[in-house]
Amino acid sequence: MNLHSGKLTKHSSACRDEPKEGEDIISTLPDALLTQILLFLPEADVKQTRILSNRWKDIWAFLPNLRLVMPFGLSEEVKKKFYGFVDQTLALRDGMPTEGFHLYCSDTCDYDIAYDWLCTVVKSKVQKIELRFPPDRFKVKFCWNLFKTCDTLVELTLRGEFLLNVPEAELLFPCLKKINLVSIVYSGDESLTNLISGCPVLEELFVERKMKSYLDNLEMFKVASHSLKRLRISFMHCVNFEVVIDAPNLEYMYIVDEISENYTFTKPLSLVEAHIGTRPDVNSEFLLMNLSSVKILTMTNSAIRDLAYNINIPVFTNLVKFAIGLDRTWGWYLLPRFFENMPNLEHITFLDGLVPCPWARVVFRMGWDPPMEVPHCLRFTMKEIRILNTEAITQEEVPLIKYLLKHSYHLETLSINAHKISPNTREQLLKFPRGSPMCRIEFI
Repeated sequence: MNLHSGKLTKHSSACRDEPKEGEDIISTLPDALLTQILLFLPEADVKQTRILSNRWKDIWAFLPNLRLVMPFGLSEEVKKKFYGFVDQTLALRDGMPTEGFHLYCSDTCDYDIAYDWLCTVVKSKVQKIELRFPPDRFKVKFCWNLFKTCDTLVELTLRGEFLLNVPEAELLFPCLKKINLVSIVYSGDESLTNLISGCPVLEELFVERKMKSYLDNLEMFKVASHSLKRLRISFMHCVNFEVVIDAPNLEYMYIVDEISENYTFTKPLSLVEAHIGTRPDVNSEFLLMNLSSVKILTMTNSAIRDLAYNINIPVFTNLVKFAIGLDRTWGWYLLPRFFENMPNLEHITFLDGLVPCPWARVVFRMGWDPPMEVPHCLRFTMKEIRILNTEAITQEEVPLIKYLLKHSYHLETLSINAHKISPNTREQLLKFPRGSPMCRIEFI
């Protein structure tokens, strides 16, 4: 390793047999045992132990996880001291295995020095790397060739608006299973594509975009991976954008998207769980058609808003657990259609209660118009209903609750999360007839 500081202080792992008079016994324990003690302390307290004595000064450097933070607004002199401190820490470890390496640079740093640190850590059989660099748009250097030989790294997290330029290669990370990308600037669409394709055993991918697409240089978000099982994307700001997903073995998908208009799935999905939160003009019907195999589904109010104009809601034969955010415009209009197309549903959660935004100035008429025939899932499979109100139960919600209680013949629990509920309303709900003799009502 290239040291950028002065001398290297050697650290002895030996302990003295007997403490001197007046000396604390804990400080005489071996390094390995002192390290175990530090593992039980909060991170802030761990760093404070460095000032206890010379004995404790370097103990923290032997923790399995290294978390190094460069504060914002440092002078060049203070930066050099920080570089020396990191050099000293890595040298003290002398190549010992590293479970996690977390480097947060809140200010512009010397990327050549950071590159040396990264190379050193990669050689120490590191398992997790998390890097955060400032938004200075310089190209951060990565030891791509060295990563190819790293058979221990399983998780990589990159944060910050720095430029990521990934070369085209058949193999970049042979054992990497999880990638988190937050607010990254890419050299182009191919940079993201190359990163994913260079991870042959990648199982989980999370990408968060907090800036407009013309600022992070992505025109199309494309994921192509046969090993990928979990995909989470969070896209903010209203800019047209295309999403292409080629992941036939995907089991879990989480989408919060306010910018994309077009979604393409190159192969049929066999998802088990999905969370969908998209803006209204996204083709939610198309998304639903590709989610019909799921067992667990969450749809926010924005995701279902345009479904009221479509009639082709698929049948969710496998669905047993459904969480829904009701749209403030259409209210309960879609509920019978969802119930009818979810014949084996066992659990339903109303994320925002039964009346969205009860504190809003506009009065929403959510009057319940029950279907002519009780849906199959209520009669035969429904076991749990959860209503997550933010404030109180309104009288407008009472008819629907009454209907659910009466016609859910196998219901075990109806739980209502209401911070404010009048004694009269509580008594009214408890007296409603219940189709299931096992049903209990819980007020949380």
